[in-house]
Amino acid sequence: MDEQQKERLEQELKFLEESLEAEVISKDEFERGKERIERKIRELEEVPEEETPTEEIKEEPREAETPEPQTEEQPKEEAPQEEVQEQQEPQIEIKEIKEQPTKIIGAEETTEPQEKAPDTQIEKTEEKEKKPIGQQIPEETEKKPEDTQKPQQEGKQEEQKEESIEPQEESISKWVYGIMIIILALILFFYIRGCDNTEDMPSEETLLEEITPVCSSDSDCEQEGAFGTCSNPDTKESVCEFQKDVETNLLVINDKNCKSCDSTTTKTIVKAIFPNIDIKEIDFSTKEAKNLTEKLKIDALPAYIFDSNIKDAINFVNFNSALSQRGDNYVMTNTASGAIYYFRRPMIKNKMDIYLLPDSSQQLEPHLKEVSDLFNGKITFDKHLVTERQKKVLEEEMDINTYPTFLLNNQVKFRGILPANLIKEKICEVNTFEECKEELSRI
Repeated sequence: MDEQQKERLEQELKFLEESLEAEVISKDEFERGKERIERKIRELEEVPEEETPTEEIKEEPREAETPEPQTEEQPKEEAPQEEVQEQQEPQIEIKEIKEQPTKIIGAEETTEPQEKAPDTQIEKTEEKEKKPIGQQIPEETEKKPEDTQKPQQEGKQEEQKEESIEPQEESISKWVYGIMIIILALILFFYIRGCDNTEDMPSEETLLEEITPVCSSDSDCEQEGAFGTCSNPDTKESVCEFQKDVETNLLVINDKNCKSCDSTTTKTIVKAIFPNIDIKEIDFSTKEAKNLTEKLKIDALPAYIFDSNIKDAINFVNFNSALSQRGDNYVMTNTASGAIYYFRRPMIKNKMDIYLLPDSSQQLEPHLKEVSDLFNGKITFDKHLVTERQKKVLEEEMDINTYPTFLLNNQVKFRGILPANLIKEKICEVNTFEECKEELSRI
């Protein structure tokens, strides 16, 4: 029986260790359970050690074969009685805990003879004097079995406790195993179900198409050679509607020697407004360019010449104010195109004209002084304070409508309150000086 209990306790300890590794129980629960099981194992191992005194008690009378004086026999009889009393005290406490009235009565009956023992001790000694020593030994041996019953009763009580605890532990372990099996079954079920439904699940691209609107504005609708508009923007019903624009042509005339004559920005804007337009660029030095500038009375570069069918384009109404009709063609105005090279004006080298308003003169003065000091008389600086009457004349001649405006060599125009270093770079684009290598303030 003890071996089976010990094996069961060891199995339970092993199960606790597996539960801790699987993180089913916490480390504190494991330590408490481990301490309880190890305590029970120690109690089982100590039970045989408690039974050994009873065997020694049985053997002690056999060794006492030699007669001893009567005065020495009385202490021997008192010693077992004291041992009996000490053994009965823990037995009484255990019986009171378990509330077994029948055993408590037995304990009282065993204690009553012990209380009467001092009164009858003299009588017993007188009887022993009369009896031979050989007859006295059976009396002691008769009492010893009664004494040995008490540790056996204690062992039975401990076995009853262990038997009552073991079913509880078995039920707990069954619950834990059951919960683990249920969890594993649920995981397996959902895994198999997920694998079966992967074919029916829509792809990420399909989900994004269902959630993301087709367009949020007209700029999201782009198609080569067509003009797109977004209907029902930012909704599931949004859709791009395309209308093919008229096919037209744009001819750009520019001068490759003019470093400031960049047409890239203007061409990009025109292509966005007229998506089905074909753009071509020629140099001012060609015969075709010179003939067109004479025919269409163009006086500044870069020049932008549209075919006559531009009027049929979708966005012509919105762009018409930037165009000027010249015969069968439409030419972009100098103000709209940002033309800066007025090639019909006579060239005056190493000259800079600055057209200023009274309020902008003071802001620009420090920058002009720094540039003038750099070139040290190699450039002629002429400042012009513009009156209201002069504004109209300058707008007609060179499309000047903002101030300050600079005119280099009487042909190349640029404008704005610029830092000294940028003014120097503009001068050096149309003039060659050694001072162009120097750096001026950039603010």
